[in-house]
Amino acid sequence: MRGESDDWVTLVANGILAAIVEEAAFHELSGPFTLDELLTAWLEREATTVAVLPDPPGSPDASLNQRRTYWFYEGCRALEDGAWIAEVGEGKFAVASLALLVAQLREESRQD
Repeated sequence: MRGESDDWVTLVANGILAAIVEEAAFHELSGPFTLDELLTAWLEREATTVAVLPDPPGSPDASLNQRRTYWFYEGCRALEDGAWIAEVGEGKFAVASLALLVAQLREESRQD
């Protein structure tokens, strides 16, 4: 079960990071971002994933809101642990290498 949980955390963390990079590229943002901004970007861009999130460990029959909240915070924790985001004060988070990630996204878009 733990391995499956880790897979979901990785999927969600990657989705959050990709969503905020897309948001930054689209709106010409450089951060820092609030948790609400991270959540909104993730929900807008990863709706399919959010819809199929499993119940949190030890919480059978969790509501969609409970599942979404649990996995979002686990994904954010993984991003912090991996040094992809860091709290910079006042509840805001900076994204490591955001300018580079945005540039890569734009380059990939030009190639498509």
